[in-house]
Amino acid sequence: MTPTNPIPGLGANIQRQSTAEQAAEAVRQAILSGRLPPGTPLREAAVAAELGVSRGTVREAARTLESEGLVRYQMNRGIVVADVTGPDVADLYAARASVELTAADALTEHRDPAIYHQLADLVDQIEHAFDHGDTAAALDGDRLFHATLVAATRSPRLRRFHAQLQQEQRLALALAERSRRELGRTADDHRQLLDALHGTPEQARAELTAHLRAGAAELRGLLDLLAHRNESETPRG
Repeated sequence: MTPTNPIPGLGANIQRQSTAEQAAEAVRQAILSGRLPPGTPLREAAVAAELGVSRGTVREAARTLESEGLVRYQMNRGIVVADVTGPDVADLYAARASVELTAADALTEHRDPAIYHQLADLVDQIEHAFDHGDTAAALDGDRLFHATLVAATRSPRLRRFHAQLQQEQRLALALAERSRRELGRTADDHRQLLDALHGTPEQARAELTAHLRAGAAELRGLLDLLAHRNESETPRG
């Protein structure tokens, strides 16, 4: 039998038989950190060997990751890390805008000091993570910042919808966070957004719209960069 080569970059440290949840988390973190980029095939045997689990456990973990939009099944390729397309980007950010602009209106109407305090703490967290190149912490801070903003609506339904949306867009947000340095961005703009949220409703809406448009543009730029890179690395016959 031909030996199975481990997948470089997966880097999990599971020392004993793992649960499907542990296996899913190991692959999830490898995807979100960029160690497993979009389009990477995840061969069951290779993943199982790397993590020290059964192929059945890998299949169960893959179903979890598929429900989160992080992997997909492709004909003749099996499980692959999901790609983010241009239409995906447009749809994700349009959905975010519809919820978060409503949240900005709510916050600038009732001016909840507790919400503003939480947002300020999260801006500090994001900036510290960004300055230290900690993508995971920056992503966590970004996710919590926007979830806290949506909490200003005081609508359980909007919060649940936004949480589901955030789960679906985790891969896109991870790519966007990494794109900031690859595309030359050297500062985070959440503090500017927070300042606008302290201003008039019109200022808050304008800055939030610009913030989301910048995120979408960065992500589209990274997708173009990755596409050109893949083309240049593809062997020519």
